[in-house]
Formats: sequence, structure tokens, C-alpha cells
Amino acid sequence: MPGTLNLQIITPERVVLDQEVEQVSACAIDGELTILPEHEPIITALAIDIVRFKSKGRESAAAVIGGLLEVTDNRVRVLSDSVELDIEIDEARAHQAKQRAEAEKTQRTDKLDVYISEMAIARAVARLKAAELIKRRSRSMHN
Repeated sequence: MPGTLNLQIITPERVVLDQEVEQVSACAIDGELTILPEHEPIITALAIDIVRFKSKGRESAAAVIGGLLEVTDNRVRVLSDSVELDIEIDEARAHQAKQRAEAEKTQRTDKLDVYISEMAIARAVARLKAAELIKRRSRSMHN
């Protein structure tokens, strides 16, 4: 399809998404980037955040727990150990996970334990961002 990209989001367990999209936006470890058709080839490391994508004018997101983003020949491939699409996220569980991780962090003194707690918080925040996007989309459809 002209003017589109093939977006694949893949974890070791499954192909999370494989579809044609108009644009992909992601947070790399060195900043935000947006990929449009005919983008130059790149490979970059992803931060723990969301990957947003537009398909048929509708924006969706996936919470991505780090990984790599590769662009070649109008194909965007996201490889990550853990990914959840916005429609898969249980917002209440994500809030609970964030609160639990924040509480654990305050009780940690070992640097590794603090780091692990910070990663859990970052994961919960990414999941909440993706859940918020789907809520905004739902509200705009009903207005």
C-alpha cells in the first residue's frame, strides 16, 4: 500500500503486531523519533515507554519495555522482551504495580534492588501511558 509502513512488533513469545501503518513514533534512549514512509534505514535502542502508531488515521500504542527499533525499506521492526498493546492493558493492575514498585523502592538500600524497583516503575508508567491513549481515543469517539 503506498504511503504506508509495515510495522512488526515482536517479542520472544509472539508476534504482537504485524500491520500496515502511516506512521510510527517511539522514544529511543536518546530522544523521540517519528518514522514516516521512505524513512532512511536506522537501528536504535528503545527506552521503556510507548510506541505510538497510526493506522487508517487512528492512533494506537504499545507499552514497550526497551528493545530495538529497526527501519529498512518501509518496514519498522520493534524487538522487545516485553510488549503490551494498549487494548491488552489492565489499567487498575498497572496502577497497583506502580504503587507497589514505588513502595518497594523506598525500602531498598542496595543499588541493584533500587534499580530493579525503578525499572518496575518505568514499566508501569509505560503501561499507564498506553492505557491513557486508548481512553482518550474512546472519549473522542463518543464526543
